[in-house]
Amino acid sequence: MGGAIRDTAIIALVTALMMASVEFGVRIFAPQKEYTEYVEGGPLGLEDPVLGHVNRPNVRAHVRAPEFKVEYVVDSRGFRANTIQDSDERSEAATKILLIGDSFTFGAANHYEEIWPVRLSKLMKKDGSNVEIVNAGVAGYNTAQQALFLERIFDDIRPDYVVVMYLPNDLFANEPIANSDGNGELAKGDASAVVGGRGSKKSQLQTVILLKRLLMKNDRLYSNLYKMTPRREFFETPASDLVAHKMQATASILDRIYQFCESRNSKLVVVSVPQLFQVIEQASTGPDGGDLDVSIPDAGIQSLLSDKDIVWISALDTLSEHYAAEKQDLYHRYDGHLNGLGNDVVARLIYDELHPLLGP
Repeated sequence: MGGAIRDTAIIALVTALMMASVEFGVRIFAPQKEYTEYVEGGPLGLEDPVLGHVNRPNVRAHVRAPEFKVEYVVDSRGFRANTIQDSDERSEAATKILLIGDSFTFGAANHYEEIWPVRLSKLMKKDGSNVEIVNAGVAGYNTAQQALFLERIFDDIRPDYVVVMYLPNDLFANEPIANSDGNGELAKGDASAVVGGRGSKKSQLQTVILLKRLLMKNDRLYSNLYKMTPRREFFETPASDLVAHKMQATASILDRIYQFCESRNSKLVVVSVPQLFQVIEQASTGPDGGDLDVSIPDAGIQSLLSDKDIVWISALDTLSEHYAAEKQDLYHRYDGHLNGLGNDVVARLIYDELHPLLGP
């Protein structure tokens, strides 16, 4: 008996030492964590009593992760820009387009020149359009926060067009905006990581993160991992009570944005960008295949707002068709944001849909 216990203890000790050696090797030669260095200013997020957080003005940060290495610059207005010094200049453009959204609009995980707002601006200028595009994306925002943020900054910019980016992760988080009588509430999301500048909530074992990254490179495994989460409910039919509630809440928020824009003679454009899971699933099974309907978060909201004069641009088909044909990643697999190629595809789609509306 004593010998068996001793052997078990030795095996456990050797196993622990081997695992520790592997973890040490990963941390030295293939680090999996995201690191942020603030060159100017503090954390990107600044606490706000209504919105939870806003972009902190005058910040320059270097972010390094296994999938990307980028610089974030926020100008004096709190908008993503190229440089702090030059970004506050106001143009006399004939047409102003205000972009409202979350980290996909802000351009997380991408260099400034690669993000779709900048690519869209270049496409507009290339054809001679006299347009100013203002990127007011704030990482971590849901649609409710975007609506209130738009109402706060609209008068300073006076845009002719308001482009709101909508994603399924907004649908998961959205709750009705509180009315003056106190009914409803604003879901501010978890702003602690943004405001505190602390990285992600992922496992501290970098070996586990590396293993997960390797597994997520396979399309089938990626889809299956996603289907194991509670979020698969948002792609099932018939819709559950939870999904129906979230759909209605999101539609009411977008309707509020629409009414606000219409009263100020500003045209509302909604750009629906899917998650990577949706693109992989539709690219492999087609629009009518698979056990889940990945178009539900897009089609459901669009149908609820069909009587509104909203320009709706859905990127699901375009991204899925591009991925099926080219087999080139359009997203950072583990991070989940669009990569440079994905930003380019989205920018060209928005340009093709938006440019004819601008006129000569």
